Amino acid sequence: MTTPITEALKERRAIRRYLPKPVPDDLLKEILAEARWAPSATNTQSTYVYVLSGEPFEQFKTELKMYSESEVPEAPDLVNTRDMPPELKARQEELFRTRMSFIAAEEAKMGIKPQDPPVPPLVAGAAIFGAPLVLVLAMPKIIGLPYGCFDAGMLAQSIALAAHVRGLGTCITGSNVRYAELLRKVLPGTDDKSFIVAIAMGYPDLEAPVNRFPRTRIPVDEFVTFVR
Repeated sequence: MTTPITEALKERRAIRRYLPKPVPDDLLKEILAEARWAPSATNTQSTYVYVLSGEPFEQFKTELKMYSESEVPEAPDLVNTRDMPPELKARQEELFRTRMSFIAAEEAKMGIKPQDPPVPPLVAGAAIFGAPLVLVLAMPKIIGLPYGCFDAGMLAQSIALAAHVRGLGTCITGSNVRYAELLRKVLPGTDDKSFIVAIAMGYPDLEAPVNRFPRTRIPVDEFVTFVR
């Protein structure tokens, strides 16, 4: 059975190129007002949202690029291990291959030549895809990680879906909170918070190849076990 939520779940995707068009404050507040109904552990609603735009956002992106170019060691609030089982690593690598080959083929059709030398991914990522704003999700440092991260994940998904049905795109990233000190410079009063993820948001550039590459999901039988 196909329902509106089915369509939203399947159609929503990570948007990595945005149009130079601002998101109205009233629309953003509408999205957040809807997303706040996301589940949270015992209704604690422990996730804080910081909307970063304008000059503070530009300052953050400038310094993020400088750190990335200088290869400053990452210092996130939450340690992100990159070790993973082989089957998960294989899925990740398949995504990277599919995305890169599709973009290269599409840009060749459009007459776009690859940059030489190529820009390192983290340096390019400092532009945060040209999004007009980014939402930074955080939780009180005193909150346990399982509860706090669960709450933030549910809220992030709800924000992404609420934005999608309104014609906006999002991209949830951990890489853009990898330098917590840079965020604290532009987000005052966050010394007692741990930054979890960032959500780029804006109007998607639907013509950009990076927003059109084919996606896959594993079959249900690969991750579900029925115990009867």
